[in-house]
Amino acid sequence: MPKYQEGQHVEYRPIGGRNTNSSTSHGKIERVITQDDVAGSTGVTVHASPENPRYEIRNCNTGKSSALNESNILSATDADD
Repeated sequence: MPKYQEGQHVEYRPIGGRNTNSSTSHGKIERVITQDDVAGSTGVTVHASPENPRYEIRNCNTGKSSALNESNILSATDADD
């Protein structure tokens, strides 16, 4: 079962994962993906399932979207963050 929902604003690490030293980004979850599907601004097919969902997140600064694993999301935030 997905931990986050469509419409939530989140802080995430777009590269690597939760424990990397890469910078964080903020975005809004546009879609929770629970089966293989095309996602993101580049139209890449992602592999997902109800047990291992992907989240299509639109970056608040760039406007681009990408599909990320739940482990890349650090926390839910307020829309103003």
